[in-house]
Amino acid sequence: MQITFLVNDPTDIQPTQTTALLIDAAVKQGHQVGVTGVGDLACQPQGQALAQVRWIEEKAADPAALMRLVAQMQPKNTPLSQADLLMMRTNPARDTSRAPAHSFALNLALNLARQGEDQDQNSKVRVINQPDGLIRAATKLYLLELPDFTRPKTLVSQSRADILAFVRSLEGPAVLKPLQGTRGNDVFLIKESQESNLNQIIDVILRQGPAMAQRCIPGAEAGDIRVVVFNGKVLEMDGKVAAIARIPKSGDFRSNLHAGGAAQPGIVTDEMRKVVTAIGPKLVRDGLFLVGLDFIGAQLVEINVFSTGGLHNAQKFTGKDFCGYIIDDLSKKIDPSK
Repeated sequence: MQITFLVNDPTDIQPTQTTALLIDAAVKQGHQVGVTGVGDLACQPQGQALAQVRWIEEKAADPAALMRLVAQMQPKNTPLSQADLLMMRTNPARDTSRAPAHSFALNLALNLARQGEDQDQNSKVRVINQPDGLIRAATKLYLLELPDFTRPKTLVSQSRADILAFVRSLEGPAVLKPLQGTRGNDVFLIKESQESNLNQIIDVILRQGPAMAQRCIPGAEAGDIRVVVFNGKVLEMDGKVAAIARIPKSGDFRSNLHAGGAAQPGIVTDEMRKVVTAIGPKLVRDGLFLVGLDFIGAQLVEINVFSTGGLHNAQKFTGKDFCGYIIDDLSKKIDPSK
């Protein structure tokens, strides 16, 4: 199978990132693997999608060595339609300086996916996660499409007055954050004692666009659980689940690893599985086959559809090759004879 990974920047993939592990797994399984970035794409006058692709022609000892190899490769101009699988591993929220390139990449991939579904087109490529689903779930607003019991009480607004009224109506702590954000940036826990600073906090968030306000779930100070979902189900092998607990550092309620949180083995409760069962079919219908769900207690606070992470630590804690399992499963779906 020929797999092309579309990333933010092929020269800046960290070896502990899930993307690096997926690339490494695909190479080890003997697939023809290429890597390209959002800045390496073009569209010909006839509508053909082209990319400067770095084709991996040799194996490496580990993901770190492989990513160094990719960074040094000379790219080759290649039609994206020749791939069997285009893996969307971009993350626009972490690359805002190239927002137009990300928009172009998503729309180019969307056209490519539609051509692959059209029997009259020569394209055979399957795109995962599907671009229309990524576009739909690009912000935290996607949470509001889910059943009420799966998530905390939530408001999305650009009105300071609405946000103030909502926070005051909760009779307890609230969390404020940008509608589109990542890595715990500008996420604030609001307690009654912070009322005097609330206007300033809201201003910080609204400068980035709409704000999301949520009821703070009891127990949030202990961190959250990242659960990786694949094909609408909790990703697990031999009873071992792809889940990590993210514990905040002292003095910070944010559990994001990039905000200083620590990773520990995660436990997926029956209540979490109930949520996954409720939303799994919708994720699959929307073309979101590989996602990361962030739980506090039994409630879902984030859905991560771009560059879903967490598998480095999940593999370390369980000893299971989740990334190899994902690549093998996708290979069998594309070529059922395998």
